This record gives sequence, structure tokens and C-alpha cells, in this order.
Amino acid sequence: MSNISKLFPVIFYLVAVLISLTSMTRMVEEERVEIGTLKALGYTNTQIILKYVLYALLASVIGGILGMSVGFYLLPYIVWSLYSMLYTIPKFYYTYRLGIGLLGIIIAFICIGGTTIFVANQELKQMPSVLMRPKSPKNGKKIFIEKIKFIWKRLNFSQKVTVRNIFRYKKRALMTIIGIAGCTGLMLTGFGIRDSVVDIPKAQFGDIFKYEIGVTLINTEGLEDIEKYLNENEKVENYTKICATTGTITNGNGKYDTNVFVPEDANQIDQICELLDYIENEKISLSNEGIIITDKMAEQLEINKGDEVTFIDGDNVNYTFKVDGIVKNHVGHYVYMTKDLYEQNISPYKTNMLMLNTNEITKEEQNEISAKLLEIKGVAAVSIISDLMSTVSDMLNTMNYVVVVLIIASALLAFVVLYNLANINIGERQREIATLKVLGFYDREVDNYINKENLIFTIVGIILGLIFGTLLTGAIIVSIEIDNLKFMQNILLSSYIFSAVITLTFSIAVNYIIHFILKKIDMIASLKSVE
Repeated sequence: MSNISKLFPVIFYLVAVLISLTSMTRMVEEERVEIGTLKALGYTNTQIILKYVLYALLASVIGGILGMSVGFYLLPYIVWSLYSMLYTIPKFYYTYRLGIGLLGIIIAFICIGGTTIFVANQELKQMPSVLMRPKSPKNGKKIFIEKIKFIWKRLNFSQKVTVRNIFRYKKRALMTIIGIAGCTGLMLTGFGIRDSVVDIPKAQFGDIFKYEIGVTLINTEGLEDIEKYLNENEKVENYTKICATTGTITNGNGKYDTNVFVPEDANQIDQICELLDYIENEKISLSNEGIIITDKMAEQLEINKGDEVTFIDGDNVNYTFKVDGIVKNHVGHYVYMTKDLYEQNISPYKTNMLMLNTNEITKEEQNEISAKLLEIKGVAAVSIISDLMSTVSDMLNTMNYVVVVLIIASALLAFVVLYNLANINIGERQREIATLKVLGFYDREVDNYINKENLIFTIVGIILGLIFGTLLTGAIIVSIEIDNLKFMQNILLSSYIFSAVITLTFSIAVNYIIHFILKKIDMIASLKSVE
């Protein structure tokens, strides 16, 4: 949660500031006639600029206060409520983090106000008589696609106009694409975090761990009775004797607590877990050459195959082992070694755990076996792997709740970006649209003229956003992993589709809204000349 809070808000903030910059730039450019009038009436450049700086300041302060109210009260309340469904937790106290809030407002004002000053100053360099006339449209010029004859000849009139307009309004096109790419990328990152978390319990307790029931022994007094019961029970397929202990692995780069599994028969390791090389995904066997450790611990300690590590047992005695292999793992840290290696280096072997593989039985039948085993002398505890899976799932589900909030926020930001930029587009081209109407273009043709460009920008933005989101997901997954948990770093195809479809849906919805705005454009008022 701490690492997510450092990354996501920054990207949300950058996208929001980008759109605000575009809005303020457009506002100053639209009011050039008013600026010219004020200048002609004797107002100084500083006084005129202060008007727009004050507007930017008020927007930053009011928006900042509203944002702080949502950020410091509403969103934390939602997240805390979701956590409360799974855990018994104390009362949550809301705190207004003024330092963070004021920093956000100040940065926003510096960016938006600075841009406003720059744009207004550029306008004020012109004479009042020039400012009071509409800005001359950009001169038309050939674009590079026109030079590719076999493509240009195959485009109809409408398509040629669309292509030329895309290259004519480069700044607006760039802002739209960046805004949409940012929102799509954030959305995909939310889905990607969910995908990287949701399958961890199954991967760990279904694919890596093969046993269904673990029996922890107090001593070996009742071992014969336990084995007799298991051999006679048809619901138990097989079982593996284990010497399980704990300790610490270190190599000078840090220390990690770890669980040690030592099977009585090294050939039976496949019955309790799947040892797969973390890079080549090939099966690894136990040998007397060294120990096998799990990948997360190896990455954190920068251990490679063939390196030597120190194992510190519960009595704080150090033992040196060679790393014979590094295997995949997602939850916790584990060390695997042979019985011979254990006895030669640490202590005499003593079975203190049994791991059971059952035939396809129900949860109730597993509970029945568990209850029977607990009645046998020497049994300390019985753990059912499905219960462990459920516990880990509940823990990781809290992350899913946070991800849902991020996805919804990204989707809303995408809508705001699309709607705002579409409005700016119409404002910039009001005379052009009015001219089309006067020339006899039907409403549907005018819609296509404008919306086709928006759709192209959306599609390009989505493609770039999916690439950005993939890279961002990888970076965030690495940063939010905790010491004893390794995420899958996997984005499902459905997540790419959902991110693209949601953004595209908002684009279509904005285009639908714009249809009514375009219909209201007054042809006569828009084409009036100031001459």
C-alpha cells in the first residue's frame, strides 16, 4: 500500500496537470479579443496577466481543497471499510495531511500559472488592433503522406481531410494521445496488479505444493500408530516423512528467515512439491552436492547457482552450504536438502512432520482425517492445504479492493480527459465547423468530420497506453512485493481487452455528447467578421 501510494498518485497528477495546462492555454488564446480590448483601454500587461494568474490560482486552490477532501476522507474510508471485512482492526482516524495537500496545490499552480503567464505574455507582444481580430488560421501545407502516392490516391475526400487535420493540429493531437495513453496505462496497471495477485494461492498451493494435509508431530512416539492409520485409510494415496525446521539464510547481503524441508527419501520430494528452475522452468532433483533455495530469497540476497551461503539454525550455529539450485516459489522462503546432507552438516535426522497426498476427496473427508489424526498420541497439529490457500487468498484480496478503486479512478480520469480535449477541439474550430454547415454538410457528416479524428487519437492513445501500462505494471509489481511474497508478473489478455474497451467506450460516449454541442453551433454568429 505504501509503495502504491508513491507511484499511482504521481501519474494521475501528471495527467491532470497536462490537461489543465491545455485548458488554460486554450482559455488565453480564446480571449485574445478581450485581451486586446483591455490593452487598448490602458491596462498594463501585468494587470491583464494577473487576471488569468488569479483564475489559475483559484482553480488550483478550489480543486486542491476538493481533491484533499476526497483523498484524505472518502478514498481512505472506502479502502479501510474493505479491509474491515477481512480483519478485526481498530477505529480509523482521518487526518488532513496539509503538507502533502499544499505541496500538490503549489506544484499545480506553478505549472498552470507558469504556462498561463508564458502564453499571455506571448499574446501581449502584439498590438491591440491585431489582438482584437480573430487569429489567422495556420497556412495549409503538404503532409508527408501526400508524397506516398499509392496510399494518398486510395483515400477518399473525407479521409484526406481527416489526415490533413490530424497533422494540422499537432499540439492538440499530442495532448489527446498522451492523456488517453496515460489513463489507459493506469487502468491496465490496475488490472495487471490484480492478475499478478489473484492466482498466487493456486500457483503456490496447487502447482508448487503437491500435498493436501500436513501433520506436525510433537515426538515420534506415535509415529507407528500414525503410519498404521494412514496405510489402512483408502482415502490417503501416499505420505512423505519430513524433517522440517527453521533457520536463517545469509551471505552478507542480508538475512532471511526460511523453512527447511528434509525428506527421508529424496526421491519422494515430487510427492510434496514441484521443484522447477526459476529461469529454465525445468525440474530439479535433490542431491548431496548442495541445497536448493527459493527464488525470491535468492534475488534479494543476489545469490546464484554455485554460490555459498550460511545457514544459521535455531541454536545460532552457522553452517556453510553450496547452492545447487534455485526454484520457483511465491509465498514464504524455503530450503530443500537431502537427508545425508542434513546429517553430515547439521544433526541426526528426526521425522517431525508427515505430508499426505489424498485421493480425490471432499473438504469434509479431509476434516475427518484431520480429526482422527489429532486423536493419535504424538500429533501436535494438522494443517489442510486448502485452508492455507484460503488464508493467503483473503490476505491478497485486500489488494484487489484497492486495485478496483484505482481502475475506477483511471476510468473517470479517462472520461474527463476525452471530454475536456474534445471541447477544446470544438472551441478551436468553431468557425471551421460553421463553414461546413453553411456549405451544406449534414449533422452526421459534421459529426464524422470531428469524431473520426477523436477516434483515431483514441486508438493511437490506447495502443501506446497498453505498452506504457505493461512497462508500468512490471515496475510497480517489483516495488510493491513484500519480503516473503513473489507476484506472478502476469497480465491476462482479458485485462488488455477491458482496458482498451473501457477507454473506447468513453470515447464513443464523449462523441455522442459532442453531437449535441455541434448541433448548437450558430452558423451566423460563428462566421461574423469583426472588420
